[in-house]
Amino acid sequence: MKKVMRVVLVMVALVLLGACGNTNEQKETAETKEAAAKITIVLIEDEKEFAKKEVAVDKNESLQTVMEKNFKVEMDKDFIVGIDGHKQDAKASKYWLYDVDGKQPDVGAVEYFPKDGETITWSLNKL
Repeated sequence: MKKVMRVVLVMVALVLLGACGNTNEQKETAETKEAAAKITIVLIEDEKEFAKKEVAVDKNESLQTVMEKNFKVEMDKDFIVGIDGHKQDAKASKYWLYDVDGKQPDVGAVEYFPKDGETITWSLNKL
């Protein structure tokens, strides 16, 4: 009888420990999602704004990944060459460039990691 009681107590303890561990994981996941940054992305072609969107950015998520999640993006190697159907045109010398709060970063979109509150403007203009 004592053996049966010990086995039952061990099983109950394992079930309780498992339930407590699961709750903590759920809290951490919710806290992580709340901590996501929010940025504004503006798209411009020939000096005319055609899209503006506020998006959530996960920690350690590159600008390229953010763009791919929120817009229809066309790539050529590591370069964005089309956004939502608006494409670069080498013959017309029109290329996509981005700036962050009015300043051009020294890295491409794959290496840039947006921060909370930033406004990222993509411009398709003649160079």
